[in-house]
Amino acid sequence: MRLLPLRFTAAGRLAARPRTRAALTGVLLATSLVAAACGGGSSGGGSSGGGTVKADSALLGPAKAATGTPVKIGWIGTGRTQAVDASAEEKSAQAAADYANAHLGGLRGHQIQIVSCEDKSVPADAQACGNTFVREKVSAVAGGSPGQADPWIKIVSPAGIPTVLNLVATQTALSTKNVFLLGNPLGPFGTAAAYAREAKLSSAVVLVIDVPAASGPAKALSPIFFANAGSKAKVIAIPPGTADMTPQIQSAQKDKPALYHVTGDPTFCASAIKAIKALGIKATITALDRCVGTDKGASIPGGFEGVKIMGQANQDPTTAEYKLYSAVVDAYGKGLKTNDAYTISGYQGMLGLIRSVNAVAGTDVTPAGVAKAIQTAPATPYPIGGGATFQCNGKASPVSPNICSTTGFVADASKTGTLSNFRTIDATGIYKLGAN
Repeated sequence: MRLLPLRFTAAGRLAARPRTRAALTGVLLATSLVAAACGGGSSGGGSSGGGTVKADSALLGPAKAATGTPVKIGWIGTGRTQAVDASAEEKSAQAAADYANAHLGGLRGHQIQIVSCEDKSVPADAQACGNTFVREKVSAVAGGSPGQADPWIKIVSPAGIPTVLNLVATQTALSTKNVFLLGNPLGPFGTAAAYAREAKLSSAVVLVIDVPAASGPAKALSPIFFANAGSKAKVIAIPPGTADMTPQIQSAQKDKPALYHVTGDPTFCASAIKAIKALGIKATITALDRCVGTDKGASIPGGFEGVKIMGQANQDPTTAEYKLYSAVVDAYGKGLKTNDAYTISGYQGMLGLIRSVNAVAGTDVTPAGVAKAIQTAPATPYPIGGGATFQCNGKASPVSPNICSTTGFVADASKTGTLSNFRTIDATGIYKLGAN
């Protein structure tokens, strides 16, 4: 699918476009929504409460050490900045690589050596990372949800180096050859729509933090995805820092929506959910997993009880994927917390790359060999996916051939935001953009 060029007004807003172009532009900003507007939160934890888990090492499987010559894999992360501490992502990726080197034969039999670089959410630093990867002659670059993806992709792609990212959806990431997006970057919008279809909810209000990277894509995508679900959606953008959202909720309630979907950072989400509950509204509430912050819903009457959480992983501790994840973190994670969103994303990005390449027979770990393996791999288990799969053959999403999955997860939340009853939700047909 060819991505259409983007155009903005002098104020930085989207210029008028046909329906499909507006939707595509929203998609291109979806990751900024998750990483910037919704960053800094926790994933809420599994039903056991999360934290550092002592797991059964037998779950790692039999020893199968990598014996081939080392292969360099670049790892790109944000690291620690004044705004966020994403350092767990790199540590988790290293844990996944160590596990693969000891139990999966590394990457096609070759020992994985990680070349790490932090973008610090600064374009110049990200560009320097691209130059480092080229200089070090890495066979691929992997990442979770780096703050700056475009600068280094524009360097490594012309050098023929493939890129595997967990949750990123910038224009460059969606349109550049040999970039593979394992998770579902459209999940912040589409998973709630899929849930509305499943629960037979005919109308929704999307409450979104009013920053350009969040409200723009919400307005472009949510009505389309909810329409595909047989529902109507109204998007209400509310300025960040709004402590009392009662007026906005009262206005929205005139239409008696069956669902409120909340998208923002933990403070924004708390204010929105508090207003809904204070008004005694009985509509279903859904929210992103990163709405669960460090205060664990203390400012919300009744906390997160009854809220449906849309997540990036299936953290049901009884599933085989989560048990493996816990065992890997316990054995190789050096104190990492399993319920941390960055630990999860780093593990998913690195192990997803390893699994897809190893799913295709062969020993070629040159950049071209790695890219071909990822493109031709069969449907592959998505790490911490509870049985969900991804496949990077260009057919998973109508939005971009670089998207490898439309997977979305739903969980119940306790008062303190502890999550349970995880399940994969059917998103068939949700992500169609239409012909106009």
